[in-house]
Amino acid sequence: MKKIIILSFLLFILIINSRADIVEELTLLNNLFKEGAITKEEFTKAKSIILKANNTNETKEEKQKADEKNKEKEDKEITKELEKNNINKKKYDQDLSKTFISLDEIDEIGSYEKLTNFPKGLFNTTSMSSKALASKAAQEMYKTFVQNKNLMEKNPENMMKAMGYFEVFYMQKVKEGEKYIDKFKKNYPNINWKTKKEVKSLYSLNQARKSMRESIGLTLNDDPEEALERYMHMHDFLAKGIKTKKKLTKNEKKLKKRSAKFKKHYGSFKKTVQNKSENRIDQETFEKDLNQNIKDVRKSLKKLTNTDPSSDKMYEIINDMFEQSLETINDCKGSCKRNDLLAIIDSTELTNEILKDVEKDLIKKSYTQDLSKVNIENLGEKEKETLTLSSLSSKQQKAIKKNELKSSILNLNNKNFPVAKYLDKFKEEGVEIKSITTSFDGIDNIKNWTAKDWANSWKGDLPTDEFKDKTGNLIKLSQQNIEDLKAQLALNDFSNMIDVPASEINDSLTEMVQVIKESGGFNLDAWLNQDFSITLDNYVRLSVETQIANYGSSLSSDAIKLIRDNANFENLTHLTNLEYGTNMTAQEYASYWEGAAVTDSTSNWGDITRGVDLLDQVGSFEAASIAKDLGTDLQTVADSIALAASVGVSADLEAVASGLGYSSFADAVAAYNKQYGTNYSVDEAKEALGQ
Repeated sequence: MKKIIILSFLLFILIINSRADIVEELTLLNNLFKEGAITKEEFTKAKSIILKANNTNETKEEKQKADEKNKEKEDKEITKELEKNNINKKKYDQDLSKTFISLDEIDEIGSYEKLTNFPKGLFNTTSMSSKALASKAAQEMYKTFVQNKNLMEKNPENMMKAMGYFEVFYMQKVKEGEKYIDKFKKNYPNINWKTKKEVKSLYSLNQARKSMRESIGLTLNDDPEEALERYMHMHDFLAKGIKTKKKLTKNEKKLKKRSAKFKKHYGSFKKTVQNKSENRIDQETFEKDLNQNIKDVRKSLKKLTNTDPSSDKMYEIINDMFEQSLETINDCKGSCKRNDLLAIIDSTELTNEILKDVEKDLIKKSYTQDLSKVNIENLGEKEKETLTLSSLSSKQQKAIKKNELKSSILNLNNKNFPVAKYLDKFKEEGVEIKSITTSFDGIDNIKNWTAKDWANSWKGDLPTDEFKDKTGNLIKLSQQNIEDLKAQLALNDFSNMIDVPASEINDSLTEMVQVIKESGGFNLDAWLNQDFSITLDNYVRLSVETQIANYGSSLSSDAIKLIRDNANFENLTHLTNLEYGTNMTAQEYASYWEGAAVTDSTSNWGDITRGVDLLDQVGSFEAASIAKDLGTDLQTVADSIALAASVGVSADLEAVASGLGYSSFADAVAAYNKQYGTNYSVDEAKEALGQ
C-alpha cells in the first residue's frame, strides 16, 4: 500500500480521472484489482481506508444527509456522463474563431461560490475580504509557479499548496467575470473582443483547475472546500519527505535548462495545432502562431543537439521526428482538415512519451524526495483517503494514457509516419522505449497480418521465458511458444485500444501563469524602465515600516496612518533639507542618491537601493536570477542584501545562491572570497549580510 501511494506522488503532476463518490471509488478499486494493477493486499488495505474514512464520526442524521447528497451527486454524475459522451462526439465543425468556446462550454466555467472554510496552513489569517484573499492567493501562486519555479523540484509540497491557492484565485476571477459570462450567453455568437478575451481566459483557467483537481481524484463538480482540504493533505504529506541535494555538472544544468525551454515551445506548438483542429482560431492566426512556434522549436532543438555528446544524437532523432510531423502540414498547406491536424497532435503525444524514456537518465534532478520513511498509519483517516484515492486514480490514468498512446501510434501509421523507424533508431543508440509496447502498421496492412507479423509488432518485455505448471514445476518455453505469446500480447494491446478516441490535449498551464502575471505578478520590463524616484518611494516605505515595527507601540493608530500616508521620497527630501540646511529638489536628491558611491565598496547607492526594491517585490531566488542576467557584481548583491536586512527585508541566502548559479551559499561565499580577496567563513558572511 505504502509503495503505490509513494510512487504515485512522486508523479503527482499526472492528470487523473476519478470520482470521490464511495460507490465509484470502490468500483474503481475493484476494477484495478481485477486488471492486476494492484495486489490483493493493496486492494484490501485501500478498501478498508475508503470505508473507514467515509464512516468516521458519521451519526445517523449525518448518514441520512450524506445518502441524500450521494443520491443528488449520483444524478449529477449520470447527467455529466451523458454530457461527456456528447462532448466526445463533437466534430468541432462549428466555427469558434469569433468566440473561442461554444455555448455548451461556457457552462463548464461554473459559478461563483463564497469560500468560508479554509484548511489550516493555507492562510495566516482569513479575516479578509474574498477579494483580498484572492489577491494574497495570486501572490503566493506567483511565488511558486513563476518566481521560485526552479525550487519546485526541491519543495514539491509548495506546488500542492499553490493548487489550493488557485481554487481561491479562480473563484474570484469567476465573480469578476460574471458580467462577461452573461454577455456571452446573451449575445452569442456575436461576441465583442473584450468579452471573448475575458471568457477565453476563464475557460483556460478552468482547464487548469480541472487538471489540478484530477491530480487528487476530484472533478469540477466537487465542492471547492473539499478540494482545498485535499490539496493541504497532499502538501502536508509531501512536506514529510527527506530531501537530498545533488550537485549537477555545468553540462547537466545546461541540458536541463535547454530541455525545459524546448518542452515549453513544443507545448505551444501543440496548443496552436489543437486550437485550429477545434476551430477556435482562424487561418490567419493559425499561420502566424504556427510559424513562430516552428521557429522557436527549431531554435531550441538546435541548441539541444549541440549540448553534450552523450545526448546530442538522441535529440537529433527528436528533431527528425519534428520535421517529419511538419510534412503533414506542408502537404495540406492552407487547407488542412481536422484529421490532418490530429495527426500532428498524435506526433506530439508520441514525442513527449518517448522523451520521458529518453530523458530518464539524461536529465538529472537537483533534488530527490524520499517518502519511504513516512509512516502512513500515523496519518488521519481523511489524509489516508486522499492518498489512497489519488494513488488509485494515478494508476487508472496511466492505463488510459497507455491506450490513448496506442491509438495515436495507429493513427500515425495510417498517415505514413514511420513510428517503427524512429523506435529502431533509439534502440540503436541503446535506448529502449518502454512505454511503447506495440508497433502497428496501417489498418489496410494489419488486416493481412499473420501471427508472425503480430509477434514482430510486440516491443514490450515478456514476463519471463519460464512458467510454472499447476504442480509448480518450471516449464521451459520453446521459441514457438514465445512467438505465440508475443502475438497474443500484441493482439490484446490492439483490442484494448481500438475503441479509445484520440486524446484531447490540455496544456493550460501557460495561460494560467499569464493570467496570474496580469493579476499582480512582477513585470520586469516595467520595473527596469521605471523612474528611479519610484524605487526610492518603495525604499522609503520599507524604511518607515521598519521604524513603525520598532517604535509603533508608542504611537497612536492615527499617527501611524499619518506616517504611512506621507512615506515617500519627496517628503524625505524635505526632511533632509531641514536637517542639513540644504535646498535640494526631490529630483536633485534622487540624482545624487543614484550616483553616490558606497564607502569601502564598488557599489553605488542607486544600484543597491534597486536591489532592495527587487528583493522585496520578487523574493530571493528570482531577484538573484535577475541580478545575474543583468550582470550585477557580487559586491552589489551583497550590499543590497545587507541594506535590505536593515529595512526589514530578509533574504533566503540559499535561494539567492541558487539564483546566482551556485550550488550552495557556501559556494557563493567562496566565489566572493576569491574575487575580492577576503576570507569570510559562512557564518561570518551571514553576519555581515545582516542575517
